[in-house]
Amino acid sequence: MKETTVLIILLFLGSFTSSSQIIGTTYKLNNIEIAQFDLPDEVTWYNAKRECKELGKGWRLPTKDELEDIYNHKELIGNFVHTNYWSSSSFSSDYAWMQMFTHEFIAISLKEGYLNARAVKTID
Repeated sequence: MKETTVLIILLFLGSFTSSSQIIGTTYKLNNIEIAQFDLPDEVTWYNAKRECKELGKGWRLPTKDELEDIYNHKELIGNFVHTNYWSSSSFSSDYAWMQMFTHEFIAISLKEGYLNARAVKTID
């Protein structure tokens, strides 16, 4: 019984991605530092903001303009395997700006929708 409990706990803990696995080796672009990897799952805008903040002091979603700049340098930054990314910029109370990474297209999406997110941090 103890072995089964330990195995279940290890499997449960192993399903989480740590902050260091997401942040990795950052890329610096202008005045921001960009995490090496996306958040592990598609999330709502609200959860994307919360999960970026939980990565540590100063981590957040990029603004609409920062995300467009990231898109324009995506080959240099690397590890963009998804297509649609949240920005922190609201369009209205129900919509936020997002960037499509398959082509240069900025759009809005319901904040309750599920998209990908990449965290950034302002360089002091």
